[in-house]
Amino acid sequence: MILAAGCAQFPEVEGATDPALADAPYPTLVPVEDVLDQEPPRLDETSEAALQGRVNRLKRRAADLSNTPIE
Repeated sequence: MILAAGCAQFPEVEGATDPALADAPYPTLVPVEDVLDQEPPRLDETSEAALQGRVNRLKRRAADLSNTPIE
């Protein structure tokens, strides 16, 4: 199997990129603190109860829709 993989034809990589990219400037580096999200977490003590309530409402709605006759 390994010998067969050595006989594979691979496309040329030289012409696959734009030559202008070789002369393009490097991106500006910024401190990691500027990149990280600074928003406070959206979860709190009531998040689990709120999510469970939403799950129950969606299940009830799905059950109602599955019992509705199609005309």
